[in-house]
Amino acid sequence: MATENCSALIAGCGYLGFRAAKAWIAKGRRVTAFTRNETRANEFRQAGLDPLLLDLAAPASEIQIPPVDTVLWAVGFDRSASASREQVWLDGLRWLVQNLSNSPRRFIYVSSTSVYGEVEGEVVDEFTSPKPNTEGGECCLNAERLLRSECAKLHPETEVVVLRMAGIYGPDRLLRRIDDLRNQVPLSGEPDHWLNLIHVDDAVSAVKQVALADTVPQVINVVNSGTINREQYYARLAQLASAHAPVFGSTSSTGRQRGGNKRVTSRFAEHKTTFQFDDVLEGLEDAYRRTSEPR
Repeated sequence: MATENCSALIAGCGYLGFRAAKAWIAKGRRVTAFTRNETRANEFRQAGLDPLLLDLAAPASEIQIPPVDTVLWAVGFDRSASASREQVWLDGLRWLVQNLSNSPRRFIYVSSTSVYGEVEGEVVDEFTSPKPNTEGGECCLNAERLLRSECAKLHPETEVVVLRMAGIYGPDRLLRRIDDLRNQVPLSGEPDHWLNLIHVDDAVSAVKQVALADTVPQVINVVNSGTINREQYYARLAQLASAHAPVFGSTSSTGRQRGGNKRVTSRFAEHKTTFQFDDVLEGLEDAYRRTSEPR
């Protein structure tokens, strides 16, 4: 297994990326992270990170990226920004690979299980052919392919590992749904459809394990095996928050809901042995307990 005392670069140092950064720093790694604004850069410095001011939708050519052992791409889509998914997830990714100052040992790309598209009641794993039918899923799959292609040309020594994340939940990511439950706002999706999730702490564990492992698969689905349906999840959240029982909206005019009813699993159980909350209901209780509700 590789040593932990080395350097890392994070693109997308948000809900997942920032937690991964702090975990690496605690183990003695030097971590550099991109950010678009000085306020966030100051927060990074206070946490022990080295910030690089950069907008991946319009990167500056004069930016010098330090040599690193590991790259983590965990860039979300900011709907409040003017940039499109393609500008950030494709053009920004291409720019990053082309401007790396060395060939990292491993490039970890955080993708999404949305690349599998809508599947009605079926089980999907890493050997299921991706068939995205949303803009986000299509863009994630294109980015996976772009990364492999660019690294093969420019950094053939770099190992690309794709982590297809299920829906990430955890502390402070429950407030909107808690408000919906308390106000009896109808929830999207069918109550008996699978809800594929991963607790943010376990997502960080997956990133850490993949960064250090001697060998890893090229693609790993990061998802709790204790999958539950939407009604079970929201009924428990309502109990925890002392809110109304969940109310679900009607099925769309096409008879299908976004995300379908697939159950995502992983063939690579050895890469999730560190999961703390493989039982989603236990993870939900932890997330609620650590969520800071506004007073």
